[in-house]
Amino acid sequence: MTTVIRARLMVALHLVDTTTGRDIEDTDVRFIRDGTLQRPMNKGNGIWVFTGDVREDFLMSVEVRGFDKEELSICYETLDPKLPILDVFLMPSENNRRGGEVVRIEGSLSGLRSIEAVPVTKPVCMFHEVNEKKGVVTMTLLPKIAGSKVELDNTRYAVIFEDEQRYEVFEVISTKSRTQVLLKEDLQNEHKTGEKIGRIVYGRAGPKGAFLLKVRDDGTSLPYILRFVTGRGEYFRPIDFGLEQGMIDLMDKAVKVKPKPREETDNE
Repeated sequence: MTTVIRARLMVALHLVDTTTGRDIEDTDVRFIRDGTLQRPMNKGNGIWVFTGDVREDFLMSVEVRGFDKEELSICYETLDPKLPILDVFLMPSENNRRGGEVVRIEGSLSGLRSIEAVPVTKPVCMFHEVNEKKGVVTMTLLPKIAGSKVELDNTRYAVIFEDEQRYEVFEVISTKSRTQVLLKEDLQNEHKTGEKIGRIVYGRAGPKGAFLLKVRDDGTSLPYILRFVTGRGEYFRPIDFGLEQGMIDLMDKAVKVKPKPREETDNE
């Protein structure tokens, strides 16, 4: 007699290093829920799978050697019901020097909701054009080296505007060819051929407006563009991590994004 055991996927967690965008493949990971150590399945490439009978929202902490402890809130309304997978961005601790020294900024800003950054001088590729046809949005990319393949291994990247003062985030859903990807949505702004596409470095916002963001000091120049969102809107701020470290005033040199005017319809 054959016994068939079926397990329902509760959630899959994809562990990513915030400073490099690479998968965290260390298997010495602790997942703790309600004080109990969990035993998920390791699928490789930084992915851990949790199975069970009931999908209920819950809190869980993730502990990986060499990274700051992360507290997660699993909310199923925000996840794909068929494939509930969540990217977990972990910040390396100061003693984790793989890839360079860790440089950090921190502080507090009332009403802060999120903070992230994109390096100006370390693009992964360049923008060529984007086209939308029958609801399918295709972005064509230019490799940094002619003839090479473009590899976008994360879902979210940024197109840096020509003036290098701000950027637009886009989400990749699949790869179409060596130099083309499909996007979840069309871009909202006009962009020029040759503009840089950068990897996003995620920071931590909260509680009570506190923030923390870390990057790697690999011995090169460290100009970045900060993007943060508060209850008052979206802001961009240039920063050189070689000059600014530790406690900073986030609003210093920050520029608020002006909301686009509402498009009028023919019936108005």
